[in-house]
Amino acid sequence: MTRETIPIGTRKSDLAIAQAVQAQSILESLNPTKTFPLLRMSTTGDNVQNVPLSSIGTTAVFTRELQTALENQECHILVHSLKDVPTQAKPGFVLGAMMKREEPNDVIVMRTGEFKELKDFGEGDVIGTSSVRRASQIRRLCPGVKVMDVRGNLNTRLAKLDAADSPYTCLLLAAAGLQRLNFEHRITIKLPTNVMLHAVGQGAIGVECRSDDDETLELLKPLDHLPTRLRCEAERTVMRILEGGCSVPIGICTEFVSSSGSSAEPEGPESVRTLQLKALVSSLDGIEIVEAEAVAEVNGSVELAIELGKSVASQLLTKGAGKILEKVLQDRHATLAPTGADQEQKIKGWVV
Repeated sequence: MTRETIPIGTRKSDLAIAQAVQAQSILESLNPTKTFPLLRMSTTGDNVQNVPLSSIGTTAVFTRELQTALENQECHILVHSLKDVPTQAKPGFVLGAMMKREEPNDVIVMRTGEFKELKDFGEGDVIGTSSVRRASQIRRLCPGVKVMDVRGNLNTRLAKLDAADSPYTCLLLAAAGLQRLNFEHRITIKLPTNVMLHAVGQGAIGVECRSDDDETLELLKPLDHLPTRLRCEAERTVMRILEGGCSVPIGICTEFVSSSGSSAEPEGPESVRTLQLKALVSSLDGIEIVEAEAVAEVNGSVELAIELGKSVASQLLTKGAGKILEKVLQDRHATLAPTGADQEQKIKGWVV
């Protein structure tokens, strides 16, 4: 029997709601006889705000509670920031759609009216980020900067930057989140991927359901964007093989390229043929780094995109990525022991 009411599970943050509403609007327009109410929930990542994400000790900090609700059939669809979804799929769950990706790049955000070139950041500057990937890359790009953890939803982070007593020179954030909440005017500098590689799946929305829910899987098919899926399946394969998550510094970039080697915006079957994938693994301090890249004819095939990801992951491991990640995890566990609320923690040169 078909369902007329299909609840969508989402986190409570403004960004999560905006993403869920985006999926909800499409589903309602395509299925006018059905309703898709939002079920708002808090997750571990939302509730634990006094420590860095890397110290919480799980790759499912923003999805676990949502998946429990899905498993219990409190909802039938989950909408996530794809970068928050673990690459090791939970049995019985599937990403039924990867919606069209927004700009995946990272950006620098300063206080309104302030500006500084990336090359001018150094001693005395404090960079706010909750991402070890961004932290490691900015330390390599701008020696001497101090990196401080900054947690909270997007509005909270911007408020921390704008406060009169703010310690931050700037924040490192994802362009997509700012754009989705109409904060694009706050972007000071967009960082191209030849400067900073972004997170796996960054800028894309993942829509999850139960793998045996054929009705919902059929409803989600129109939301799936093939170019986004090809890029993100390749990226997620790299992370899956490296056993990474938001707590390790893995940067990545994918783009479709033309026969001449220039980037090509996917607009049809002809433009999803050739996919380029670049990735890096870095130590927490940004000193040790391994990089790899490959180009493959994927011809619109998810399986071939996954093979491309395997190839790049293999290159990284051959070059020593495994040893770097092992050291990252050892350092993380050794330097993030619980401390009092007023005590300062130090993580390989960046303050939390």
